[in-house]
Amino acid sequence: MNKTILILLSVFYSISIFAQKQILIKGSVFDSETGEPVSEVHIFIKGKEKGSITDLNGKYSIYLDNVGDTLVYSHIRYDTVQIVYKYSDFKADVLLEPLEYMLPTATVKPVQNVSKGMLLDVTDYYFIGDSILYSGFCYRYNKKQNPWLVMIAPEGDTVFTYCVGEEGTFFGDCFGNVHYLTEDYAYQLVFHKDSVSLEYQTDIDEFHSVMDYCKFESDGQIVFSQYSDRNQILIYYLADTVTYETEIFRTIADEVKLNMLAFQGLFFSMGPPPNDHDLRFEEMMYEPVFAPILRTDDTIAIINYTDSKIELYDTCFNSIGSTPVYFQNSKYCEDEIIIDESTGRVYAVFLRNGKTSVKEIFINSGSAGQELSIPEFHWVDNMKVHNNQLFFLYREKYSGDLRALYRMHLE
Repeated sequence: MNKTILILLSVFYSISIFAQKQILIKGSVFDSETGEPVSEVHIFIKGKEKGSITDLNGKYSIYLDNVGDTLVYSHIRYDTVQIVYKYSDFKADVLLEPLEYMLPTATVKPVQNVSKGMLLDVTDYYFIGDSILYSGFCYRYNKKQNPWLVMIAPEGDTVFTYCVGEEGTFFGDCFGNVHYLTEDYAYQLVFHKDSVSLEYQTDIDEFHSVMDYCKFESDGQIVFSQYSDRNQILIYYLADTVTYETEIFRTIADEVKLNMLAFQGLFFSMGPPPNDHDLRFEEMMYEPVFAPILRTDDTIAIINYTDSKIELYDTCFNSIGSTPVYFQNSKYCEDEIIIDESTGRVYAVFLRNGKTSVKEIFINSGSAGQELSIPEFHWVDNMKVHNNQLFFLYREKYSGDLRALYRMHLE
């Protein structure tokens, strides 16, 4: 072996030893309740003096001496967390649990049964202006004489009742129309002074294939959405209402999960195809990118959980900025955004042990308002916000009570 080869081997060996010792761990630390970044978290290698501290944005980086070292995350207001790192160059975002006496208190508002006295087991509801359109079963009648559509005016008077004869749900499309969807067909609801009719019957699969992806219209352009790559890429398109030409408006991708899918694909390519168990596990692991687009007054916003920001556009789809968000880092935050169409206010949904709460999201600043909890109601369903009131459906468990519509004032 000549001298040159010996020198190169020595260099490569030195680099290898150096690389093994330089194990970079970096990420951010968040409050598990609020999702906000936590500054001044002390991070150190267990049993050693080497350490770091999070900055004002909760970010940190630290080099480990060896694979398998344990990092300790410590803060006076939070439970201490210890994590063993077995891989190098690892991005680690950590959630810290507030100490019990530091937990924020959610504000509780009184709740009112809106549909009380109607003798209707409510299956769905929809707002027509300030009136409420119900669908449900009236047990005074037999199955052939059910279900019913009932319109109630804001002052509580019944506008009309209509026996629709087939169970279904309401759907508001991107053009402002309201539809009644049954198992086989979709019907557009046409409202008259004191009655309603079901018109323009459409095959339900054909209806879903178009309307599920249509979001809204603005400045002569219709926004459509489409998922790809096992729901890890979300694409928003703009379709011109005159020329019908389409263009990509925004693409949002979860790069981490895409890399995981690529590695998994390589793994499966070397062996038998994935079985049903593999596919079910994949569905649990790879939840869709969540970045809903919505329009409020003169602003269009994409609430981008994947990239931790709210993107802002004018009504012509020109970018006017973005702002970082952290509330979605809370382990209790659901992939659900509710918009009050009557006021333009936006709310995020949180779920703790079956109890639901909401926080108003201020889209221009990215900050979250006070948490408002629904009291004494577990696993509520079908929440909507209208005129600063939170509505939801609920049936008392193990009781013979009818499923009713409730409301809670948010102010």
